[in-house]
Amino acid sequence: MSISDQLAYSQGRKDQEPNKILAQGIADIEDTKRLIELITFIESKPHRRLQMDAALTVAYVGELNPEMLIPHVDFLIEKLKDTIDRVAWGSMIALSHISPLVLDQMYKHLPELLDAMDMGSIVGRDHGFKILVNLYREERYSSDMLFILLEQIRKAPSNQLGQYAERLIEVIKDEHKSELITVLEERGQDLTNEYHLKRLTKNLKKLYK
Repeated sequence: MSISDQLAYSQGRKDQEPNKILAQGIADIEDTKRLIELITFIESKPHRRLQMDAALTVAYVGELNPEMLIPHVDFLIEKLKDTIDRVAWGSMIALSHISPLVLDQMYKHLPELLDAMDMGSIVGRDHGFKILVNLYREERYSSDMLFILLEQIRKAPSNQLGQYAERLIEVIKDEHKSELITVLEERGQDLTNEYHLKRLTKNLKKLYK
């Protein structure tokens, strides 16, 4: 059965299960031949829905076996600019899974990542933020990434602010806590939703300790 025939749309399915099964088969035996076939299929620009399914299948492979996607970082970076949303954010998801393994390349491509976060969907921004946090954890990138992460928190929509703060709090260095506190306190002045305020207060309490 061809790669195309194994994708959800070809099977008349609207769920992701066929794509996950295909990804599992590729990841389990490290089938680089079929992975390359899948990537080539995306590049050939077939049916729009099939491109979406293929991109999400690549993301599932990245979740299951991130090492397999290391040779394809440049392809994934390029696809962040794809006009099909699911291809773009599927590529960002894949990059978030493999980013701890390719930090130097992620840092090199920061402009593209940040542009994609600004222009993309909520899913793309969320996974982009994960990449930024992974870069922050690396000592040589911490100072640069702190500034970028704080800017992301400053402009995050209210419904994303809590999760962004929590992800950074998990890894924040002691010497950077005061800067994060300042930014979160500033954001607190603009929040009107009671749930968002409670979540922010809870996060600040963690930092005050």
